[in-house]
Amino acid sequence: MRGEIICIGDELISGRVEEKNSRYIAARLWPLGLEILWVAILGDEPRAIGEALKHALARADFVIVSGGLGVTEDDVTAQAAAEVFDLPLTESRRMIKNLRAFWEARGEELSDEIRKLAWLPQGAQVLSSRCAGFKLLAPGGKPVYFLPGVPAEMRRLTDQKVVPELVALAGGIRAVATRELRVFGLDEAAIQARLKGAVRAVGEGVGMGYYPDFPEERIFISARAASRDQAETLAQRLEAEVLARLGEYVVATGGETLEEAVGKRLARAGLTLALAESCTGGLVGHRITQVPGASDYFLRGLVVYSNQAKVELLGVSPETLERHGAVSPACAREMALGAARSAGADLGLAITGIAGPGGGSPQKPVGTVCFALARGDEVQVLERRFSGGRAEIKAQSASQALDMLRRHLEGHA
Repeated sequence: MRGEIICIGDELISGRVEEKNSRYIAARLWPLGLEILWVAILGDEPRAIGEALKHALARADFVIVSGGLGVTEDDVTAQAAAEVFDLPLTESRRMIKNLRAFWEARGEELSDEIRKLAWLPQGAQVLSSRCAGFKLLAPGGKPVYFLPGVPAEMRRLTDQKVVPELVALAGGIRAVATRELRVFGLDEAAIQARLKGAVRAVGEGVGMGYYPDFPEERIFISARAASRDQAETLAQRLEAEVLARLGEYVVATGGETLEEAVGKRLARAGLTLALAESCTGGLVGHRITQVPGASDYFLRGLVVYSNQAKVELLGVSPETLERHGAVSPACAREMALGAARSAGADLGLAITGIAGPGGGSPQKPVGTVCFALARGDEVQVLERRFSGGRAEIKAQSASQALDMLRRHLEGHA
């Protein structure tokens, strides 16, 4: 089966927002033998959307559209779809029911503005109980999926609705098994070099795709076979091959995030954690607390941006700051010890660095970040130099801190 993806939004063609939805969708479908041969990116213009849909329907076996399903005036995808399919726009009772339940659960009434989401081409199949998204069938049963442009909702519907349905439509596939792994510390080129020949080593019926989730990489594994057991065996073999080749760079499996993997290990070990963050500004704490149940192991997070805060809240020695500077393994060490001591935690994790664009020097250029992990009187320190802009350096620093903790808990450190 050959497909086409259409991504809609003025923010995409203007360059204000980077288009990532098509890459995610393609990475999920390609390992399953569902090829994406065309990707179109266009603005919120009804005529352009209609022309793109007609072209796609003429040459593709399935079409996936992302974007233009909101409540603002420039969200015109549903109207354009209705015109192409020669269907009237009608208010979907199913969507109204879903929307009303969602807003009433929040203690609010369904507004006329939000009701716009329920106006769909007549006969459209609603895909979600909590967001916009619908499906139409072209002549011959060709499926066309209309998904939200919001990445989180697009990914959820792709994984829960689009992928299973397309797999079922693809001839010759009786059972599919999938795996997802998350990698940190290797870029996509390095990952591909290490995994060259991995699919061939396992044999027929398996596939693998990549999706960047900066600063990490996600690897999708799929296996197709006559039975569920056979598919699971193939997927397990390829996963084992990938794990053997990437080793400690695999930071999470089973679709988990790095912070989920770390949290599970902390909870299993019965250990508590305190953070001291400088250049990341609380980003590590934010990621940790994204995991339900984090209060079982996360006691405290301190954002100690200034030298004064480091001294007053963590007990960092003024002499250390004077001699080595705030961005140094010595300062990170005292920060980690101070974080653990102040919270009464088993572990203290500290990050201090230069996120830029200013503040660097020849000895400590922008992107220099120091980490420390304290457990009792023992402290592990690490220094890294990252590239990129301020946000990219902060993101890499947060993942590095979590990975440092993961390695310690797994015994890699």
